[in-house]
Amino acid sequence: MKRILLTGGATGGHLFPGVALARALAEYEIATPVFLEHGKAMEKRVLEGTGIERVSAPWGEQGGRISAFTRIPAACRLLKKERIDAVVALGALPGVAPGIAAWLQGKPLFVLEQNRVIGLANWLLSFAARKVFLSFPLEKSSRSLRSRSAVLGCPLRSGFKPAPLPQGDRAQLLIFGGSQGASEVNNALLEAAGHFQQPQRFRVHHVCGPNNQHGITEAWKKAGIEARVSPFLEDPAREMIAASLVLGRSGGSTLAELTAIGRPALLWPYPLHRDQHQVKNARYLEQNGAAHIVTTDDSRQVAGHIEDLLRDTRKLDEMADCSRALGYPHAANRIAEMIGVHLGIEPAGISAKSTANSTHHSIGNEEVMA
Repeated sequence: MKRILLTGGATGGHLFPGVALARALAEYEIATPVFLEHGKAMEKRVLEGTGIERVSAPWGEQGGRISAFTRIPAACRLLKKERIDAVVALGALPGVAPGIAAWLQGKPLFVLEQNRVIGLANWLLSFAARKVFLSFPLEKSSRSLRSRSAVLGCPLRSGFKPAPLPQGDRAQLLIFGGSQGASEVNNALLEAAGHFQQPQRFRVHHVCGPNNQHGITEAWKKAGIEARVSPFLEDPAREMIAASLVLGRSGGSTLAELTAIGRPALLWPYPLHRDQHQVKNARYLEQNGAAHIVTTDDSRQVAGHIEDLLRDTRKLDEMADCSRALGYPHAANRIAEMIGVHLGIEPAGISAKSTANSTHHSIGNEEVMA
């Protein structure tokens, strides 16, 4: 069986889609997935126990943009040593050297882009890629990139599938800040907590990030709101399904999870990225009726906006429908199938399932069967 190397950044936004795609590649006997590790703690946490083969990068942890190119000879040797037949770049600079090495050796290169703005590493690799798999349509792209891209969604962990909004007397607000800027979201919500007019009408699950729990439970209790506080999401699919409204950042993989389930969102984009990709991700959902963007630092206005949404069940239902319409819950299968096509492999058992779940999606000026 062919061997595919998956490589990219060591954040959950890169690793979780990579694991989902790796499992689809293995399950449908398209290829044996191999993860390239860089010695990061997050890699160990996510990859341990998955059963996916791992190899260590033949270079140290540290390195900037220049090292992405100086590592190319070592990456070429690695592909030969591990008998790699193709490379999937998951995003960020660690994918550049293996991706260019694949191109130099005539091996197929595939790129996963989770955001509305293509990152620098993925943009560089896109010129050599057989296919660039997009989670959402890019805000801007060249004719050349459009011809080699397909909007098939972001590969997701198990459990992320369409679900109706929960019913009950009290709505549930799920809050999480993501891997960057959790403290800013935490502090803003705690300031807003004291301004809710009817705190007994909803519950809160506040995912505050590691080492941030101090004082948060007490603040919600003081505000008269029933709240559960967690350092991280143990089962994100279950918690999103249980939520009536989700408030959080707008990274590409997070929005892919929200839309796969179909959850209305109040989005607080991380504002300091150079390319503003979270802002543009959030704007795409807002323009399509699936989310609202927090545009104020006034804690009273934030509290009022949250309560207005939670009270308006009709509006939440409409937003949930719009969110679900943007989702790609079968993205891992569809991407695995297309990789199989490029490798000349008939995926075992995927065709009927994929065809049953397929829909047409517009990609730039072309129409593609996802």
